[in-house]
Amino acid sequence: MKSSDILTFLLICGTAHSLTLEESIRAALEKRNDLMAARSTLESSTWDRRNAELWFLPSVNANLSFIRDYDVQVIEVAGMGSIPMGSEYVSYAGISVDIPLFIPQGPAGYRLSVETENLFVSQLTSVEQDVVLDVIEAFYGVLLAQEMVMVSEEALTIAEEGFEVAQARFEAGIISRFELLQSEVAWENRKPDEIAARSGLHHAIASFAVALGLSDDVSVKPDGSLETVPFFILPETYEEACEIMLNSNPDLVTAAIMEEIGNAQVSMASAAFYPSLILQTDFNYHAMRDDWHFTSDDYERNLCASVMIQIPLFNGLNDIAGYNSARADRLAYQANAGSLRQATSLFLLQAWNSLIEAKESVDATSYTLRQAQESTEIAIVSYEAGTITRLDMDQAFLAFTSARTNLASALYKLRIAEGHVARAMGILDPDLQFNTEPEENI
Repeated sequence: MKSSDILTFLLICGTAHSLTLEESIRAALEKRNDLMAARSTLESSTWDRRNAELWFLPSVNANLSFIRDYDVQVIEVAGMGSIPMGSEYVSYAGISVDIPLFIPQGPAGYRLSVETENLFVSQLTSVEQDVVLDVIEAFYGVLLAQEMVMVSEEALTIAEEGFEVAQARFEAGIISRFELLQSEVAWENRKPDEIAARSGLHHAIASFAVALGLSDDVSVKPDGSLETVPFFILPETYEEACEIMLNSNPDLVTAAIMEEIGNAQVSMASAAFYPSLILQTDFNYHAMRDDWHFTSDDYERNLCASVMIQIPLFNGLNDIAGYNSARADRLAYQANAGSLRQATSLFLLQAWNSLIEAKESVDATSYTLRQAQESTEIAIVSYEAGTITRLDMDQAFLAFTSARTNLASALYKLRIAEGHVARAMGILDPDLQFNTEPEENI
């Protein structure tokens, strides 16, 4: 079943369904409103570019008019009376064609429209990769919340069993009231953690649904684990990551296009100072009568052609103001492009440092988990041998669950750091093949 079919089923039936990371990304790319808006904006700019590309085509207009003159001028001639200087009714029908021979705004407008379309293409790529990153964060966020719920429930169960054993031993007079209270407090302290974990899971599921472009009340869960490595491949060194970023990051492409748009706007504004050359052709039939009963014999054919050169001499301050405004906009585009480049480089540096930190944290917590698991096994044997108390064994179990929590948090941070590095490099391509193999040595 395709991701779009699955989401349609969810919307109709409102049932819970599990989606893999690949299905989640495909669904988000189909349903997210911000992507739909970016695609529509790109389509609009494409049509603007096509229109600007054909600036040299002629404009053809059909004209049809019927005129009545209520005040026809007359001239008085001695001995001849009044002679009218026109007719009361005039009919006109024809076609006019304007052919631009040289229009400076035409090529300049086309260049500007091309750069604008390129800008929206780059921005669409950025939005797509941002959507992929949002889905990755929400996907692994639900997996982390599920792990937290499972660990908190196990810790609560262990603490409850420990309290029951302590209560039985207290009634038998084996332990003191103080030890019983310690066991009860340990049990009660686990309840808020379990409540917070469940609440966090509900929030994570709602966020995951919104990341897919669905309503927050749609119940959809991820199908995977925190150990599953992402579908992209990261380089070994920071220098390699920087090289890939320079070649692949769509934000850097956007920065370069912004500078080109500033130059194109200046060219467009300066074109207003150049003359224009237009060929005009008019083919029409016109007739004049003193009444409105026109016949075909009343019409006369007229064909004329003219070449018009239009030289801008004075247009208020519109041309000068527009040119200076375009120059100021170019400086603004250059400044914004520089800021975008700096922010992109900083984002990669921060993401790479977070990745290194997350890898070290995973290694440390993995080792701690193995130690806690061994300690739990020893505690079970020691308790069965009667060398430690039930409370000591419960503490070992709780330490094991805490180690599991720490490892889950470290794995989540690692997955998110990997996604941020990939986004900073510009390689969160939704068309890449997905890797579903679990990570080794974890």
